Amino acid sequence: MPFYQNMKFRLMGLGLLLIAIGVSARHFVFLPAVQERVQEVVAGAHVSIAGYVAHDIDHSIRMRRDLIRELADTLPPSLLAQPAGLAQWLGTRERLNPLFDHGILVLHPDGRLLAHSPLADGADPGARVDADWFDAALASEQAVIGKPRRDGAGVPALTGAAAVRDADKRVLAVLAGVVSLDARGFLDDLQQTRLGASGGFLLVSPIDELFVTASDPALALQPTPPPGADPLLDRAMAGYRGTGITSRGNGADALFSIAAVPSTGWLVVASAPTAEVFEPVAELRRLLWRNTFATVAGMIILLSILLPRMLRPLTDTARSIREMAEGRRALAALPVRRHDEVGALVLGFNKLVARLGEKEKALLQTMEKLDRLAGTDALTGAWNRRQFYEAVEPELERFRRYRRPLALVMLDVDRFKTINDRHGHATGDRVLQQIAHCIRGTLRRPDSLTRWGGEEFLVLLPDTGLASAAALAERMRDSIATHHIDSVGGVTASFGVAELGESEARDEWVARADAALYRAKQGGRNRVEADHMVEPAADGQAGLVQLRWHASFESGNGALDSEHRDLFDDVNRLLAPLFSGACSAEIQPAIDALLEKLKRHFDDEEQLLQAAGYPELGAHAALHHTLTQRAEALVEGFRGHRVGARALFTFLAHDVVAEHIVREDRKYFPHLAAITDTRA
Repeated sequence: MPFYQNMKFRLMGLGLLLIAIGVSARHFVFLPAVQERVQEVVAGAHVSIAGYVAHDIDHSIRMRRDLIRELADTLPPSLLAQPAGLAQWLGTRERLNPLFDHGILVLHPDGRLLAHSPLADGADPGARVDADWFDAALASEQAVIGKPRRDGAGVPALTGAAAVRDADKRVLAVLAGVVSLDARGFLDDLQQTRLGASGGFLLVSPIDELFVTASDPALALQPTPPPGADPLLDRAMAGYRGTGITSRGNGADALFSIAAVPSTGWLVVASAPTAEVFEPVAELRRLLWRNTFATVAGMIILLSILLPRMLRPLTDTARSIREMAEGRRALAALPVRRHDEVGALVLGFNKLVARLGEKEKALLQTMEKLDRLAGTDALTGAWNRRQFYEAVEPELERFRRYRRPLALVMLDVDRFKTINDRHGHATGDRVLQQIAHCIRGTLRRPDSLTRWGGEEFLVLLPDTGLASAAALAERMRDSIATHHIDSVGGVTASFGVAELGESEARDEWVARADAALYRAKQGGRNRVEADHMVEPAADGQAGLVQLRWHASFESGNGALDSEHRDLFDDVNRLLAPLFSGACSAEIQPAIDALLEKLKRHFDDEEQLLQAAGYPELGAHAALHHTLTQRAEALVEGFRGHRVGARALFTFLAHDVVAEHIVREDRKYFPHLAAITDTRA
């Protein structure tokens, strides 16, 4: 059988399927759930970290903004006219609160520098300030934080400013403090902190559309990407706060967590590549794959060892049953070696075998009975024709091989129609039964009785020559003639005996016995007639057969009998060239002439029977038509080398001469005789 139909293959396939289902469940259900949970945990941690960083930045901004406001409120207005004293005052305050590492400035409302602290030595005294924070400070009563920018030295810095006002709220000056973005204790923690191997922070100013600073120094004071480049950043700029996954500029996905810096409106963005975030999940996935491969390999090895041992009783049972089904082993019960499902299967099979044995025995008995019935005549218990044909073939073979004599007796109850008409068919059936009983009383062990049809019987006599067969027939005749049948009295029968001749066909042999029976009828009934119809040819033609005309074949009509004898002679003349291997072209004219003579004979015979008023003329003419068609087909086939000499001879000798002229034509002989007697 194909390997995929093998139970071991299917069980291994089932195991692999279950493993595949488990692996699929882990990879498509469990791992996504784990990844989602990891994302939630990591995102929560990132939100907390970003919130902490944002709070720290907000605290630093507020401290510097409050300091600027405090310094602006405490600056003595009188010092504005004393640059040296103002510078000294600024230096003192700078040393007390070193929150501005790039110094503190005091500016005139028109933007001129009035004084600066020591850390702001790089300031240009003659320069006028034109910055957003300066204008914002003039307009506000609170301290303001300017836009992050690079100072004159190119260092990223942030400026906080507040207006110095008099009692009437008029602006006397603007006090500003400058701090570098990477100043210690300001934004340096954000710049130096990493999330994992390559994650970090971004400080974004949505208003300025600017990266204030980042863990990556190259991003400091760089503009944010244009709208649409980073969907999550676009949402954050629009006010979204939380977490999400988005693609970065290099095409890799990253997990972002966003927190706000309230004092400035800035955003702290904590980002980490998803490859790093989900590395535990990836490691778990690799572990599961390794576990899966190890499990599959182990299962295959284990099943390869265990399954054959577990299934051996089943495979042995299946092989034994298959051998029984194919006839290579006798059908018999199998041994039960296990008390499980396989044992139950074997027990069921054994019960089935027992039942089949019983049914087979009953079937054989029924078939034997049916065979006997099919080959037996129900009325007389004698064989029927079917059984005779089956039984005679071995006898014919025995005759051909060992040349043991074989004879046939055909008998017909005399005037049986009169018995039926006078006493009824039931009595006629009883007469046939009694006659069959009389015949059996004379038969030997190897002899057999056949009801040939109607009131005709056939007796097959193995190892019996013509003389012995005739003697046995005489005993049968005497047994019947001396047997008394109630309400009928005595009954007689006529017998025809024929011994099988060399190279004679079965039907020819039966036809000769029938011809002998007819002669017995013609000779006065209640008698035995024995004769040969086929005998060896003389004059150097040993081995051929010849058809011999007999007086019993004569109808009493001279013209008709003359045509019959001419047909006999013509067929005899064809036998030698047919069986001597003569060229078909040499004998074809004789065959064609014989066919034409046969057609003319049929026409003459039908005209004669029509004139005689033969009642069965229609059926007889139909037989002529059938024989004519067969003759034409055989002659045409012989001409085209499709039909051999044997088939042509069988048709001429058996179908035309033996069956038709000798047998069928006799049926109208009594009618012709009656017409002749009437006319006489």
